[in-house]
Amino acid sequence: MKIFKKKKVELKENIIPKIKTKYKIGLALSGGGARGFAHIGAIKAFEEKGLTFDYVVGTSAGSFVGAAYAAGYSADEMIDFSHTFADSDIKNQNFLFVSTPASNIERVADRLLLGVTFDRLKIPFRAVSVDLITGEEYVFNKGSVAKAVSASCAVPLVFKPVSHEDKLLVDGGLLNTIPADVARHMGADFVISVDINSTRGMGIGEQKTKFLNIATATWRIVMKSTAYKGEMNSDIIIKPDLTKFSSTQSLGRSDMVDIGYKATMEAMDEIFVSLGIK
Repeated sequence: MKIFKKKKVELKENIIPKIKTKYKIGLALSGGGARGFAHIGAIKAFEEKGLTFDYVVGTSAGSFVGAAYAAGYSADEMIDFSHTFADSDIKNQNFLFVSTPASNIERVADRLLLGVTFDRLKIPFRAVSVDLITGEEYVFNKGSVAKAVSASCAVPLVFKPVSHEDKLLVDGGLLNTIPADVARHMGADFVISVDINSTRGMGIGEQKTKFLNIATATWRIVMKSTAYKGEMNSDIIIKPDLTKFSSTQSLGRSDMVDIGYKATMEAMDEIFVSLGIK
């Protein structure tokens, strides 16, 4: 595992003036596994256009990128960090039916976040998870951000649930894969969502009865059903086409960043018009 060193860079606001609007703007970053690298590209586009956010919410992979953004990391710094870890640092590659400890995710996240807690973030942030005991959505708003990210990313059967207080927490995508409503509850007047798994409705059908085939089809169905709430609560949804990329392997991470960037840039005219920005 390579060492990540945060670079001293000129602040973006010294180069590109921040856009001011009459709206409180929320950013909702969806789940989508390894496709989450596209979220970094979206943030890079927002930075270049000077568009900032009052609230950030993430589910699963979106919670990892959202946490980094809320902590003050630039897109370029996130890209640099992405080259310091491999899939094997996060998930067991060779053990079928053996769940990986979610502490792997927490460990990688904390190498970037350096023990930051919610109250020390530069932008108000929430991470969405689900409690297996109650079957209800649980939104982190305090404590360790790295632990919140690990819970939000803990895909059932792939990762072990995260114990937190009296809860057993897993991936928030089970109930809320595009957490736009959480941004609304935080106070956002206008919500921009980035959906990195917009093809979740494709290829749902499955005729094979092997364990992995059934598990994969089941997860696709769950993800499709939990996307509706996010779509209803979003003013604009950016949907990078990541069809050719796996949600379980990070091959092509640089290409995913580029696709997220381009899709977001293509949406900028619509965003600016909707916000009344000239």
